Amino acid sequence: MYNVVEMKSDYAAAVKIAREKIEDEFVAAFQAIYPGGMVMENLEHPSTLVENTIVRANEDIDRIYYGEGFYVILTDRPVDGNECRLRMGELRAIYRGECRETRLRVRSHLANAAYHSELAMRAEKYERDPKYSGRRFYKATWPHCLKLDGKSGTSGINIDQAPHSGYRWQVLVHRMKDSSQEIRKFAESAFDRAFGKPAASREKGAT
Repeated sequence: MYNVVEMKSDYAAAVKIAREKIEDEFVAAFQAIYPGGMVMENLEHPSTLVENTIVRANEDIDRIYYGEGFYVILTDRPVDGNECRLRMGELRAIYRGECRETRLRVRSHLANAAYHSELAMRAEKYERDPKYSGRRFYKATWPHCLKLDGKSGTSGINIDQAPHSGYRWQVLVHRMKDSSQEIRKFAESAFDRAFGKPAASREKGAT
């Protein structure tokens, strides 16, 4: 006969072992890519699947990898309580997250007004098209975005507007094509273990 309670326990134990193994691999990889918690200038390399994008304007976000990935946002803007040790010169990691559509997710964080404006234009164009007559445009959106002024702050910022336009912004993306959200969440936990959780990553899960 079988014992479903034992099966459940065995499964949970196996999942725990697998998660620990995967997170350990991510920790080792992150520490190798960012030795001593420093982002090297020659970071971009095919073997690491990491890209480093300086974001001076909204258009720069268009150069960011689109697909599944793990990303880190760095800035020289002070964020209260930030103990994350990952740095690039005077810039410091303030947020890390994961997404299936990395470029759009980064846009929702750093160019929030443009992100919502683009969605509104897409919806209007879709609903004016005769072949979609009677249908409503739908695109999953992210209600929770980067907050820099505590939990009560505005969700999402606009780096082309004051006061954020006065600071420097940079985005690291670890391309993770064909990954699952669960694996990318393990990368988030591993990053926090390696360098400390960025202060603006206040969520309990991955975003």
